Amino acid sequence: MRMATDVQIEATVERPQADPDRPDAARSARLVLLVVISACAGVIHAKAMFDHATHYWLFGVFFGVLTYAQVLWAVMIYRKPDDRRSWMPVAVGSLVVVGIWIVSRSVGLPIGPWAGRAEPLGIADISASIDELVLAGLVLAMLRPRGRIAARLQWLDGPNCTRVGVMLGVLSILAVLIGHHTHPTG
Repeated sequence: MRMATDVQIEATVERPQADPDRPDAARSARLVLLVVISACAGVIHAKAMFDHATHYWLFGVFFGVLTYAQVLWAVMIYRKPDDRRSWMPVAVGSLVVVGIWIVSRSVGLPIGPWAGRAEPLGIADISASIDELVLAGLVLAMLRPRGRIAARLQWLDGPNCTRVGVMLGVLSILAVLIGHHTHPTG
């Protein structure tokens, strides 16, 4: 009788399965990457706010709101990494910002002093868009750890996550320091 109980206890005590939602090294590294790239995109957009506000007030307001949203979201993720209510809206917002950027660089925005004229590419806007795309992909991968995006981003686990964070951080800082903004001519 006692032997059957021991067997039953052993059978119920299993090794815990890997839970993608538990805090582990890979998840922690990805959270740090989210903080870094969101803050970097926010800093680039702060520079864009100053560059654009003198030409058209609405652009200044747009970049100002975007700056505060991205930097505050980075702080929020740092302080409360388990509160995921804002994650999907942030991912969608990042993709919308990239969409607006693509329109502004391809056919031009329909409003503003250069309406209908494409703006030239610059290191700052390219860097911010890369930050936005990586942020959106990473958020989607972390929200759906068994999805296709998560499977494609598995290479980010381990030291690659740190490498990508450093690379994007340095690129973003350089973009702010050496990049300059030009407007369409003509």
